[in-house]
Amino acid sequence: MHSKIVATEKKNYQNKFHNLCDSFLKKNNSSIFLKNHTKLVDSLLIKLWLDCNISKKNSLIAVGGYGRKELFPYSDVDLLVLHDEKELGDDEVISQFITKCWDIGLKIGHSVRNLSQVKEEFNADISTATNLLEARIVYGNHNLYAKFNSTINKIVEVKKFFKEKITEQMLRHRKFQDSAYQLEPNIKESPGGLRDIQMILWIATSQNKGKTFQELNQKKLITDDQFKKIRLTSNKVNKLRILLHILSKSTDDRLTFDVQAKLSDALGHKANKNKKSSEILMKSYYKSVNYIILLNEIMLKILDPKDAKIKQIKNQYPFIFSNNLIDIDKKNIPIIGKYVFEPFILFQKYKKTLGFGANLLVALNNFGPSIDEKFRNNKINQSKFINIISGSDKVNRSLRLMNKCNILGNFIPAFGKVVAQMQHDLFHIYTVDEHTLNVIENIRRFSKVSLKHEFPECHEIFLKFKKPYLLYLGAIFHDIAKGRGGDHSELGFRIAMKFCKKINLPNDDTQLIAWLVKSHLKMSQIAQKSDISDPLVIHEFKDLVNSQTYLDALYLLTIADIRGTSPHVWNQWKASLLYDLYISTKKLLNEQNKSPDEMVDDRKQLAIKILSKYSIEKGHYEELWQKLDINYFIKFDANEIAWQTRLLMAHTDSHIPIVRIHHHKGSFIEVLIYSKNRPFLFEKITHFFYENQLDILEAKIYTTSHNYALDIFHIMDNNTTNESYTQLFQYLEQGLTTLIPATYKRKELSLQKTRQAKHHKILTVINNKIINDKQFELEIITDSRPGLLNMISGEINQLDLEIDKARINTLGKRAEDFFLITSKKIEKDVVKKLKKNILKRLA
Repeated sequence: MHSKIVATEKKNYQNKFHNLCDSFLKKNNSSIFLKNHTKLVDSLLIKLWLDCNISKKNSLIAVGGYGRKELFPYSDVDLLVLHDEKELGDDEVISQFITKCWDIGLKIGHSVRNLSQVKEEFNADISTATNLLEARIVYGNHNLYAKFNSTINKIVEVKKFFKEKITEQMLRHRKFQDSAYQLEPNIKESPGGLRDIQMILWIATSQNKGKTFQELNQKKLITDDQFKKIRLTSNKVNKLRILLHILSKSTDDRLTFDVQAKLSDALGHKANKNKKSSEILMKSYYKSVNYIILLNEIMLKILDPKDAKIKQIKNQYPFIFSNNLIDIDKKNIPIIGKYVFEPFILFQKYKKTLGFGANLLVALNNFGPSIDEKFRNNKINQSKFINIISGSDKVNRSLRLMNKCNILGNFIPAFGKVVAQMQHDLFHIYTVDEHTLNVIENIRRFSKVSLKHEFPECHEIFLKFKKPYLLYLGAIFHDIAKGRGGDHSELGFRIAMKFCKKINLPNDDTQLIAWLVKSHLKMSQIAQKSDISDPLVIHEFKDLVNSQTYLDALYLLTIADIRGTSPHVWNQWKASLLYDLYISTKKLLNEQNKSPDEMVDDRKQLAIKILSKYSIEKGHYEELWQKLDINYFIKFDANEIAWQTRLLMAHTDSHIPIVRIHHHKGSFIEVLIYSKNRPFLFEKITHFFYENQLDILEAKIYTTSHNYALDIFHIMDNNTTNESYTQLFQYLEQGLTTLIPATYKRKELSLQKTRQAKHHKILTVINNKIINDKQFELEIITDSRPGLLNMISGEINQLDLEIDKARINTLGKRAEDFFLITSKKIEKDVVKKLKKNILKRLA
């Protein structure tokens, strides 16, 4: 084929391909697109095959996705050129054929094999074996293709194939943290993606039970209802993937935030008062994922070639054990409504049981939508639900099974509304229901002796907590009002109260659960945004919890909640803050009558006691302490005061900056800077940390009576290398000591919005509150980005304002920074100008 002919064929193919894409964009029919795209490529390949005059002895065979006639836009065209000779005679002609395929624009993946080579590769590699199972002839020697099929059917080892495919699926799921409900899933590879649909057909094909769901339905392996649902679900997910490829002009299968917005627009989804169009799209997608995961599990249990070992469960009709799974006979599926909660109770009772069998999964899922008010109000059903959630074992797994079987969201309809609900807040990476179940799993981890090392304090607190089920119910309801608009904590409080009263929980239990829901953000907010060294803050928090039980419950829920948002949100810094707040509040609850002033006096006395252990007497540091007012002793705890005193008592009037660095409580780096106050000091320091790629967690800023700055910075310890901390600390100390007295030239930083913030249109919020004529508070909530703190401090300095206190709080990709700002006289116009300038820089 001459180059001009190739160019013509290429143009013809591209025109027809683009026509297919245009037609799809108008009609959104996935099955027609896949069928017609496959036909288009078939016809082109046959033409090229004939033009190359390839021997009639050979067969051109489609394998993989192309073999099953599911050729997505821009996907590879996988081919097997099959021959029946020891050595191929016309390999040069085959090479020309492949070259022309590429020249025309087809992305070819090919192999050239004879039957004995096919045998070898089938047995050697599970991916190759899977591809070959999906083979179909495109053109050529049909007799040879029949031999090929016969060979595959003979050599496939059903049990080996099943075992290897199960392992492959497990490893694939593990790459996505075994969660289908992350906010940017892979439509093909994630749990609940297209691979999980294909998995069912691969296993069925290997057992000669059907290559399509229609064939499985004809052989009574799936019901008419299941066939209808999986056909609709497959079409819906295929439609998304086709559209994803067309819009991105690539084979990228990730549903990233920017792609979600484009897909929702292309499919005509409209935003409503409380949900973006992309959230509506993704909720629909996650519901499809739910069904794929369920059917995948059901069918793999039905198709498991292992011999079933059936055993009756004594006095537990109609339930049986089948290979360590709780199941029922197929004939008993219709009567499951009488026994909805029993299998979960049995699951907890028998520790060796691994889950539910296929018939039971089908029965429960079928019954779920039938749960009505009569069922919910039934005292026996309510009692059984509380029995399950009060269990000593498998509570989390039971609730996950309930959610998978469509029981939990129907028994608690408010929970059903948040199933598959996305959260675009820059720090949750899971849907609301998945996050909620993660939180319960985290609470359950506190109970395990084998996991005590993760959170020793939480383990001890949990063991003393008399009614753990209150924590689980608090977790179930803590985010249950997400997506409704308004304050989800307040709305969730009302929903929790209503449910607890409905199932007749004792009043004290109801009050604790509802309070937990209403207050579930409080401890985190206070620990990360307030100065927990301040006795007034501890007093206010003590008044909020008001008892040791409430404090314990809130502490456990808070840690489990933060850890359940994303692997990137939790760190030792947050752990340290929350534990310090917990311990200080616990102590105050036991000293009910102690005032904030008395707490400060106690702090001083404890610092003096610590210093005396180093043989340091009052005369050694009296001059330094005379320069420190009450605010200093409020700002720092006794150990911090003692450490700072030891370092600075000989340098009260030092002419050179004093910089000291150490590990603070083993979890982060603490940097002390003591220097004569200078213009732009805070800005200089933050820019130094920015240039050295160090994240500031907190800054405590104090000015002595003789105008010295005593600034403390807590820095995230990101050292994952073998770098010596001694060398790192020396480098930072020397760098800061040199920088502080030097002339400072401000550098304009480019503060680019993050990808998530752009596509979710995350707005920057700036709040301010004037305290008096010399101080005002400034709170900035925005997407986190490098150089943010340095930019803010620069804008503050340019208006001749000073930062008295800074609290830096990063939640995943979101920053919530708080500043106490001072001036000789606060003017409202200056405050307005500061907000305007910062907003402009963050736009």
